[in-house]
Amino acid sequence: MTQSAVFVGIDCGKDCLDVALYPTGQCRRVDNTEAGRRALITWLSGHAVALVGIEASGGYERAVRDALEAATIAVAVLDPARVRHFAKAKGERAKTDRLDAALIAEFTARFLPPATPADREREQLAGLLGMRRLLVDKRADLRKSLGRLAEDLQALAAPALEALDEAVERVEAELARRTRAAAALAKTVKALRSAPGVGALTALTVAVRMPELGRLSGAQAAALLGVAPYPDDSGRRHGPRRIAGGRGDVRQALYMAALGAATRARTGVLAEFYAQLIKRGKPPKVALTACMRKLIVRLNAMLATGQEWVEKAG
Repeated sequence: MTQSAVFVGIDCGKDCLDVALYPTGQCRRVDNTEAGRRALITWLSGHAVALVGIEASGGYERAVRDALEAATIAVAVLDPARVRHFAKAKGERAKTDRLDAALIAEFTARFLPPATPADREREQLAGLLGMRRLLVDKRADLRKSLGRLAEDLQALAAPALEALDEAVERVEAELARRTRAAAALAKTVKALRSAPGVGALTALTVAVRMPELGRLSGAQAAALLGVAPYPDDSGRRHGPRRIAGGRGDVRQALYMAALGAATRARTGVLAEFYAQLIKRGKPPKVALTACMRKLIVRLNAMLATGQEWVEKAG
């Protein structure tokens, strides 16, 4: 008799992995250690596993994902928000690690998300970008706090500021080294940097955190960034369109790029587009969001065609 395919849901924690099978309902908990992951793979080998679903959990999921991939078991890393919306649609309010694992397994079976093979080089670069952002934020917080102190007290924190400066420089140097070493990534970063307002770190952030860019439609790229306007209409009421979702770190980087190109430059596609929107009575924030949308659509088209930025209308 042929075994029926089963779908696996794993709720990842720092110390434990809660595992559930769908539709059988079997559950198991193992330690999130090398030995625990080996035991999990041994257990799963006795089932006809079609796909494993794992919620993205701040990096705790990576070790088990890598172990499953090494055992040639397909893994899909899921957006936790989608799984939680699925639970709400089912009317399930209770939340435990075991229930979450069962929910992930059912979500995986019903929606069949594509397997997401690990891209370890990109993950390491994303980690370095996150580290730089953290260091820069800490440095800014320290400088802001010191501004309220007397000069003699500010001197006490000078070594800490110097250490943060050095740490930021080291991370940026490592980012530059890794970018140069990856030919395809370096080519993408070079193309992105040709756009107005897009510097080296912004280009690298876009390339690393939106690797799908160049393989999407313009509307999909805008939605992935989180600058696609969604309607809010009902009957005769037509509410204002609003943006939602998207990848916040990339959106923050492109916001600064669009701000410079649209509001500080006197000429260029984005500057002219922004001026037109303001002339038509659009609020500055709405106009700037539209410029971000135009920017990401053009960047997507550039990467799709292998071209660099051209200052022309459209």
